[in-house]
Amino acid sequence: MRKPSRRTILKATACAPIVISATSSLGAAKDDPINLTTKAAAERIQKGEMKAEDYAARLLAHSDKHKELNAWVVVDRTRVLEEARAVDQARARGEKLKALSGVPFAVKDQIDAAGYPTTAGNGALRKYVPKRSAPVVQRLVDAGGIVFGKTTCPDMTGGGHLMMSATSHSRVLGKVRNPYNPNHGPGGSSGGNGVAIAARMVPCGIGEDTGGSVRFPAAFCGIAGLRPSTYTIDLALGTGKAKRYSDEGIVPPPGFRETFGPMARTVADCAFLDELVTGERTPQVNLRDAKLGIPNAKYWGNDFVDQGVATIMRESFAKLRAAGATLVEIDFESLRIAGDALTPALSHFEKPGDFSAWLKVNAPGITLEDIYAGRTPPGPRAPSKLSDAEARATLTATLQGYEALFKTNGIVAVLSPTMTVPSPPLAAGVESMDQKVMVNGKPLTEVEVIVKNIFWGPRLGVPGLNVPAGLARGLPVGLALEGLPGSDIRILGLGIAVENVLGPLPGPALLGA
Repeated sequence: MRKPSRRTILKATACAPIVISATSSLGAAKDDPINLTTKAAAERIQKGEMKAEDYAARLLAHSDKHKELNAWVVVDRTRVLEEARAVDQARARGEKLKALSGVPFAVKDQIDAAGYPTTAGNGALRKYVPKRSAPVVQRLVDAGGIVFGKTTCPDMTGGGHLMMSATSHSRVLGKVRNPYNPNHGPGGSSGGNGVAIAARMVPCGIGEDTGGSVRFPAAFCGIAGLRPSTYTIDLALGTGKAKRYSDEGIVPPPGFRETFGPMARTVADCAFLDELVTGERTPQVNLRDAKLGIPNAKYWGNDFVDQGVATIMRESFAKLRAAGATLVEIDFESLRIAGDALTPALSHFEKPGDFSAWLKVNAPGITLEDIYAGRTPPGPRAPSKLSDAEARATLTATLQGYEALFKTNGIVAVLSPTMTVPSPPLAAGVESMDQKVMVNGKPLTEVEVIVKNIFWGPRLGVPGLNVPAGLARGLPVGLALEGLPGSDIRILGLGIAVENVLGPLPGPALLGA
């Protein structure tokens, strides 16, 4: 497999405010192909209404014009155009095109794509160029999709910290900027994907989610994102269940919670990608048959819930009621706290992947000393204070309690704000753990606010979906849908129904849309 013929590695840049003029535009007229959804682009190429090479060239030009958003680590222009040209030639020969033929997609730079470097946000890994793609990426390639490039992410090797992961800030590549306001962050750690998709550089992508890294940037960037079921508790208990998506090809070696996840501008496109990966077709869901759990009135009084977000949630719930859905108030705060409290019990059973051994096999010549040069590597995990029996009891009771919540209330999903605040402004320097964000006029620690709602689902191993819901102060707000482990296609079907009721978000102001 050849290496990229044109490699673009961006350097860190200063965080001076970016001023967007009133006439600034990403050149996105309504009939511009960059506005096409994934499925619409595939259908146009299949019908011969649009050449794959023309589409790829337009996306490349569009991405080149807006490098200030810092979405990409590497794009291989020659490879993208060659693969698109091959699709056009196949169609000209009368060959039947595949479901995704000619459609470029993004890959988070923590995920292997053959012939592209996987840096995982760490400069020491620039020379690691895998010969094989992660199976999830390969499924999309086998369906005719084209890897457009690798997207910016923070250091995923354990050499960064939570705040950088929350903003996608990279010591190597600098800051990633939200297309709705470039002085704000895109969320993380799949923030490069969020930016590239929201800014119409590609219609879709594959991200990675450990504690929220797909849904978080999806919410902040106004796109859809699915975290598939990981059956985290089942993995810890050794019941024999496996993650819905293979986790092969994640760097560094994954644990119980890591998973790939599709990201796109619509839930319908996420469902389309999910079907290509899993072979499972998303069912049609009638909201009149749906009973949904929502946070009770007490939840909205928490100081970490931005009132602009709360307003959009209430408006969204009202629209869903009007469409026939039954909404039941639940004690969401207790659910969230119970899920978050699972960490010690999960850690008791989880064995971290041996990154040093992985390097020896996959990237000989690169050592842990290279990875953590000039920084303190992660320390050894503290011994568990729990016995096997105590850890098993905690995991079992929490999962049973979650299942009972659904059964007792007759609900098929829990709805809540994906993020309780819109995207905060980027810090002047490196993102720090103690920086403050103003929420309803009060200064709160940013990292504590932005992780409030996204960590509990991965610990339970449930499917989680972000649906764009509206704009607060010009920044996207997302609605989260979470279900029982294994209910992914039902959550996707429900998400499509919700999306149809709420309607699409306006594009970023940069788009002139």
